[in-house]
Amino acid sequence: MTANPLKGMSLTPERRKPRSVLGLDEEKLLLPAAAPHLHSIIIIALDTGMRRGELLNQLWEHVDFDRNLLFVTRSKTAGGEGREIPFTTRVHDLLLAERKEEGLLFTFKGKPIRIIKTAWVAAVRRAGIRYRRFHDLRHTFNTRLMEAGVMQEIRKALMGHSSGEDINSIYTHVELPAKREAIRKLETWRSMQFRDDDSSKEVLEIPNRKETNVIEIHPERSRKPNA
Repeated sequence: MTANPLKGMSLTPERRKPRSVLGLDEEKLLLPAAAPHLHSIIIIALDTGMRRGELLNQLWEHVDFDRNLLFVTRSKTAGGEGREIPFTTRVHDLLLAERKEEGLLFTFKGKPIRIIKTAWVAAVRRAGIRYRRFHDLRHTFNTRLMEAGVMQEIRKALMGHSSGEDINSIYTHVELPAKREAIRKLETWRSMQFRDDDSSKEVLEIPNRKETNVIEIHPERSRKPNA
């Protein structure tokens, strides 16, 4: 009788669906399609990985412009630990433009924002992109950090995950300079992606015309589908 080679082996269950992330090309479509108050929330979600509840409860009192840090005090992590997240350049510019001394970071007509689903669905529809949950922006932040070469331990610290062993250990040995370096890598990765996207376009001039017409050819779109 042939022995089963899988017998006794511990198999890790497969994830039913891969986590959905927002591409940079989709981000370009989504941001201008979002209502003004949601536009700011999306940018900070993409560049900090904060949860929806954390974003909607974030206070101006916990924004440190001198050190370029957000102090997240409303966390879902075990024990309710807070964390520090360094600014990206665009988060800094956005917050500086809307700066207040106190109160909630995000409001709508002076009132707290409790639900963003309607505005989110409308923005995705206007952008004409595949539907994703708002929570997928958090997965997007994590994925972009990973592609930028940031180690898992530092990604967890930025996103407010516990280590799984000692709920406090992840916060005690990931120092702020490591977090700043992670955000620097994220910005470098982002700028490289945009640069590569621009350099992938061919510009052709059509002669024998009174006016020169310029056509952008995207290599990935110019390929013919397989028969």
